[in-house]
Amino acid sequence: MNLFDTLTLPNGSTIPNRLAKAAMEENMADAAQAPSERLMRLYQAWADGGAGLLISGNVMVDSRAMTGPGGVVLENDAQLEKFRRWARIGRSAGAQFWLQINHPGRQMQANLGQQAWAPSAVPLELGGMSRHFATPKAMDEAMIAEVIQRFARSAGLAERAGFSGVEIHAAHGYLLSQFLSPLSNRRSDAWGGSLENRARLLL
Repeated sequence: MNLFDTLTLPNGSTIPNRLAKAAMEENMADAAQAPSERLMRLYQAWADGGAGLLISGNVMVDSRAMTGPGGVVLENDAQLEKFRRWARIGRSAGAQFWLQINHPGRQMQANLGQQAWAPSAVPLELGGMSRHFATPKAMDEAMIAEVIQRFARSAGLAERAGFSGVEIHAAHGYLLSQFLSPLSNRRSDAWGGSLENRARLLL
């Protein structure tokens, strides 16, 4: 195997080489929470770098649930042309470009003034830093159903915009990983308890 060999994925699509730019949260949205000119220029540089796969920084599925200022949101088609341009830029040198989609759950900065939601009303435990994060409320069935629809909608919009695929962010303490962990998921219904139940939202 060579780093510059092509890689065929299980779905049949081919990545031109085995180099990938991992997801990093750029916080470079414009005032409409869409990809900015700065973000476009950054991804043009990464596309020109020759990696076979580019993965975007996390893009939120809900403008009411942000990790911080400057975050990009894809929840409807109002700014879809900017996402189309971003997708074209990312793919301009032949790479696949995947959009990483995310919901922060309880991992939201308190100074944003947004209500944090989580599988259970368990706040982050970060010592003196904990006060910088919003106190979460436990999600009910309707909220869980809405989150599922939001991930599906954002994935569909990413496809319409021309991205090669999506990466669902289920790590780093965000909502999906909060459901996976028994430390933050203390539910006793179909979404908590056993590993199967805790993984239900993701799978």
